[in-house]
Amino acid sequence: MSTPAALGRARETLPPRPAPSSGPEAAKRPRRRPAPSVLLIVLFAAAAVYHVLNGVFHATPAVFTDELLHSGLARSLAEGDGLSLRGEPLFFPSFLPALAQAPAWLFGDAGTGYAVAKALNAVVMSAAVFPAYWLARALVRPSFALLAAAGAVAAPAMLYHAYLLSEALAYPVFLLALAVAVRELARPSRAWGVALVGVFALAAATRIQFLALPLVWALVVVLGGRRELRRHLVPLAGLALAGAAGLAAGPSVLGIYSGVTELLADPAGIARWAALTGIVLPFAAGVVVVPGALLGLGSLLLSPRTQAERAFARLAVGLGLAFLALAGLVAAGDSERPLERYAIYLAPLALVLFFAYAERGAPWRRLYAGLALALGLAAWLVPFPSLADFRFSFDSPVLSAYGTLAHAIGTANAATVFAAVPLAVLAAVAFLPLGRRAAHAIGATTVALLLATGAIAYAGDRAMTERALEAWAAPQADWLDASGQGRADVLVLPGSPAYFAWTLEAWNRDAGRPLWLEGDPPDHDPYPSGRASVADDGTLLVDGAPAPAGLLVVNDFGSRIALEGDVLAEPADALTLVRIPDGPRVGALARGLFPDGWAKGDLRYRVWPEAAGGTYLAVVSLPAGLTARDVVFTVGDGPERIVRLEPGRSVQVELPARRASDGLRIRSASAELLDGATANPRLTSFRVERLEYRPAAPAPAPTLGF
Repeated sequence: MSTPAALGRARETLPPRPAPSSGPEAAKRPRRRPAPSVLLIVLFAAAAVYHVLNGVFHATPAVFTDELLHSGLARSLAEGDGLSLRGEPLFFPSFLPALAQAPAWLFGDAGTGYAVAKALNAVVMSAAVFPAYWLARALVRPSFALLAAAGAVAAPAMLYHAYLLSEALAYPVFLLALAVAVRELARPSRAWGVALVGVFALAAATRIQFLALPLVWALVVVLGGRRELRRHLVPLAGLALAGAAGLAAGPSVLGIYSGVTELLADPAGIARWAALTGIVLPFAAGVVVVPGALLGLGSLLLSPRTQAERAFARLAVGLGLAFLALAGLVAAGDSERPLERYAIYLAPLALVLFFAYAERGAPWRRLYAGLALALGLAAWLVPFPSLADFRFSFDSPVLSAYGTLAHAIGTANAATVFAAVPLAVLAAVAFLPLGRRAAHAIGATTVALLLATGAIAYAGDRAMTERALEAWAAPQADWLDASGQGRADVLVLPGSPAYFAWTLEAWNRDAGRPLWLEGDPPDHDPYPSGRASVADDGTLLVDGAPAPAGLLVVNDFGSRIALEGDVLAEPADALTLVRIPDGPRVGALARGLFPDGWAKGDLRYRVWPEAAGGTYLAVVSLPAGLTARDVVFTVGDGPERIVRLEPGRSVQVELPARRASDGLRIRSASAELLDGATANPRLTSFRVERLEYRPAAPAPAPTLGF
């Protein structure tokens, strides 16, 4: 054993420590780099600022009725009313996004609350850098993990932060859940098991889609054999209890999403749409890293060096298949378009797999080069023009970027850009030795491509929301709140786009529930609402009872109504604020008549109250410059009267009616498209100058005409 004296003698024999120097030798000394934690915080701050600024230009909620659900629940929570929507309690299992947005709605007016909610979402979604880095560090060095985290918050999918939906919170929560699952599989323990059950519950309460996480994790454990089952008893027991409770509750545990169990689609359709979603993912991941990511996945599956590598690879495969299958199921059974929105969570994994491939010395060089060239050539085969149905496609940020670029430079040029850029970059890196510097350069290039794609998608998002705000809102979007009149339900007339009512609801806290007149609500508005109808005596009924006195906003874009009451405001052509008495009377309803007098090719008009015998009178015209057309007039099941309508002329037609309820119908097979470049295109056939019913005997009450 060494004595203190011996230690002292040993120290004396060591060479003296050189004194600090400021000369040339010190200049050559490598500078100390910032710690990864510092760089990660800087990256988070930069991402948050960038996305907050882009969110400012997102003009209005536009994804209905999903945004109404989350924002409505958030407002309700902020007001202390629990989970309720349109004044009624609503069970919603994935309530955490609404809870996260609730602080924004503590501000007084809806406009301020909306701006704060977007900024809050941007910060929350940018926080994905932390779980993305933590996940990547299970497999790769810190510098690679930092680039993977940068790619996660540079992805085009980050534009979803501006929507009042679940994606802003779901994005970092998914990466956190996956990171915990990887560590639990690699080093199972009671603590990790409890953490895993907790984070899976957190994920499910964020987005129902994430029920796939525990299912895939459990499948990975089961396929590992009995030994793996024994090592993971704690989380398996917790998930088994949760699963049993869910099965006992039945589909109702899914809340409004219980209808997903009724989606019917053929396997071929599911596979087709899953594949079409899948071919968009390489562009969502930055393209350049995809060949290396595929080989990295293969090497991690075939010859994992650590338990974390094996766990990550198996989970990535399982979740990739699950998310694409879900996208295919929903697309085939409902939307019939690629649903990149369901698979955005997979894109950040590509950078991690690429760097894992580089960490292994980039084996299989010829195969890597072949894959890179093949993927670059395959980019020419992606049918972007047919997949991107418009300038902005909410369900796919990549297709939105393509559509926006196509609108700016033409379809052919945009298709060339989306094919030529991947080919050029992949050809350049195909034979590049994948050392550490090259891997860093490719990672940085990928981040740059993601930012460029996202910037174009942001431009499309801005244009789309500006069009939506102009089309469906009054010049002052929160006009109802600003009026100080109080709460008003929205009477939606037949043929009037529900977007007017939904936009009003999104911007005004005083907007009540929609009342659908003589029709059912749209399939994608399953939330609390009312049914309106007109009784035989002309009384307006709501849910079968006379409408109570109060305020009513009439959405009359596609039909016109003569309603008893005082008009208080007409902030837009499609919106009229009326104060109605108890049991207000309806004098007339014209389905298919627009506020400016243009009519659809099938106009139906009737009056109240019922009267025996009378005459329907109509005056229609056709502006100069249009082509002449035949117009057919009928009353009830009576004979047709055909009138030739010439440009620049008007005609007056009178038809007898046995009773007022027979109604007048005016039809024409010719039509022109008006406002085709807006969000409210209209097919119109003629203009209406006058509609009236003249009873043979005095009516019990005066009828209201146009």
